[in-house]
Amino acid sequence: MVEDKAYYAVSGPNFEEYIVCPYDSVHRILPLRLTYHLVRCAKNYPSSKMVRCPFNTTHMHSVANMQKHVLECPNRSTLERYKMPDVLPPVEPRACEFTLESTEDWDAEPPVKTYNPRKYCERELIIRNPQGKQPAARREFRERERRRFLEKNKF
Repeated sequence: MVEDKAYYAVSGPNFEEYIVCPYDSVHRILPLRLTYHLVRCAKNYPSSKMVRCPFNTTHMHSVANMQKHVLECPNRSTLERYKMPDVLPPVEPRACEFTLESTEDWDAEPPVKTYNPRKYCERELIIRNPQGKQPAARREFRERERRRFLEKNKF
């Protein structure tokens, strides 16, 4: 029995990883589930005056504390980097420094005929389906196909 308790203490949940819900301090949430939880918990506490941080939607604070949080938010750096484009890397990638010589000419016509799937299906015994035609045209097409199959099968 003592061994079981020791095992649970070692392999049990690590409560240091959990985050406290801003709506209800009893709620403990894994960081992965925080966004989902905040949406659900906000519906249960409509009277609370909580405001979302403009830099991270998982940061919820009261209206009075939000101004202080905006100045100290750790996710504010993304906006700061956006405002200062000289810090950002260049928009266009650098051109390749080397060129590769080849004897292939991709613009030349191929030495063999190109494949036409429609002609191939008409020559061989392939079942075709007339898409997007009127019912009368489909009946006529099916009748022509029946005759074509009968002629091809007679050898």
